[in-house]
Amino acid sequence: MNTTIFYFSATGNSLHFAKQLANRINTQDLVSISEVFEQDAIQCSSERIGVIFPVFAWGPPRIVIEFINKLQVRGNPYVFAIATCVGIPAKTLITIEQALENKSIKLSAGFVIKAPCSSLAKKNALDHIVIGLDRKRRKLKTGEERLEEIASVVNKQIAHKPESSSWLANRLGTFFHAYGVDFFKTASQDFKVSEKCTGCGTCVRVCPRANITLSYGNPHFYDNCEFCHACIQWCPEFAITHPNFDTALKQYTNPKVRVNELIINA
Repeated sequence: MNTTIFYFSATGNSLHFAKQLANRINTQDLVSISEVFEQDAIQCSSERIGVIFPVFAWGPPRIVIEFINKLQVRGNPYVFAIATCVGIPAKTLITIEQALENKSIKLSAGFVIKAPCSSLAKKNALDHIVIGLDRKRRKLKTGEERLEEIASVVNKQIAHKPESSSWLANRLGTFFHAYGVDFFKTASQDFKVSEKCTGCGTCVRVCPRANITLSYGNPHFYDNCEFCHACIQWCPEFAITHPNFDTALKQYTNPKVRVNELIINA
């Protein structure tokens, strides 16, 4: 059975799980959402279709919704979605389910897996409140812990209700997700580049939205940011900062993923 897995990954966590799952379900068809989402239409005729991505501000990244809005499938494929999550997922997968329904595509299964922290943003009082309200958060398991379970469900094409947080965390998370996504668009306008920058251009090449250019060897940021941290975390000199960052946190990328795997149109 032919299977395509679409993934969005900034620091490597979602790509790492996508590769692990691909091995378990016998497919090599891994497609970066960052490389195809600007197409007018994204066509896929596979019998099984997966979408793997991180949770941003209690919901799906903008780029993933834009990808779904352009997705065109053939027939009635088995579609599954997997959200890698540091905090809480809230209604992320339910939002994905609704976006697919708008395209007359059924989401057959949805899973949430716990991921290592890849964001440097400070947690505010609201973050702590919403996270504290999610009783299910303590039960989140890592991709390694759930790999065989998820692979078995996908291989057998079993229906699996999209996973979410507890009801109050769902409601609050959904309400504030829109504000978070709106903030993310222009967040890079407040990025600061230190003198450690060498003008290597890594930030330009890993940005999923082509939101960065080099001017006289210095990064210039525009107003279409995902706030995905790819430019920050993959910078070899850790030269990019933001006023909202927790300076106690260290630079992070998934140790199983190389920067070349995240370069757009490499």
